[in-house]
Amino acid sequence: MGIVAKMVLILSLSVFVLPFLTLTNTNENIIFAEVNTGVNVGEKAAPFKLMTVDGKELELESFAKDKVTLLVFGATWCPACRHEIPILKEYYNEFKDDGLNILNIDIQESEKKVKSFVEKQQINYPVALDSNAAAARLYKVVGIPLNVILDRSGVIVYKENRPPGKEILEKLLID
Repeated sequence: MGIVAKMVLILSLSVFVLPFLTLTNTNENIIFAEVNTGVNVGEKAAPFKLMTVDGKELELESFAKDKVTLLVFGATWCPACRHEIPILKEYYNEFKDDGLNILNIDIQESEKKVKSFVEKQQINYPVALDSNAAAARLYKVVGIPLNVILDRSGVIVYKENRPPGKEILEKLLID
């Protein structure tokens, strides 16, 4: 591998890894998981509390209760995250009355910046601020976007770096 290729690889990796290397260890916005919870497919979702861009406290357990919930970890500067927004808006419009919740979790950005982005993009589902990346660390986010689906009982059934296909949501909402 030539020097240019190595430099491109290092630069590419730093875009995804560097934001997480500078995280602090503050835990002010998070409730840590109980012993019977986790962050992997098949485990009950680890609980957390975050503030929304509307200034409301959002607790995952009550937000996701009896709903199929799609958590989307991302940031305003992320091109792949921006690419998902029209898909997520479509899913929310189509399935919210059938029991689908979507929560966008913005990692380490200011409330002002995120609020402006939400308004500009006309995001119609809740957006929470993970200003110190505590929820991102809890869910072991190593690249964004990260999409995590919880079934109606709060068990993680999907964890991928892309949105689920519509058929996955339809199946979960029917069950």
